[in-house]
Amino acid sequence: MPQFDPKFASFLLTFVCVASGWVVWWVDKFKSGKQQAIQEAKAAAEKAVNEKRDFNHLINNQREISKNIAHGFEDIENQMRAQNEKLQEIKAYLIRNQKTDK
Repeated sequence: MPQFDPKFASFLLTFVCVASGWVVWWVDKFKSGKQQAIQEAKAAAEKAVNEKRDFNHLINNQREISKNIAHGFEDIENQMRAQNEKLQEIKAYLIRNQKTDK
């Protein structure tokens, strides 16, 4: 029967611990690398969605601004027509009174 060698047993125990630690480290590194890649892809997708949403908001804002400007010009045109009618009435009144004064 062979004799128990404590030096060999401690070396073997140390080797097994180091090897298992190394394996766990590599497995964790692989998982974290995979998770990091997933997180980066998720962040890129969210960024693209946010940029598209922001761009669509800008387009919609420009459409609304254009509509409001058009409505503003319509209001100005209506006011100018009303003022033109009043000026025509004043002009007609002045012309009529001018002829009767002479």
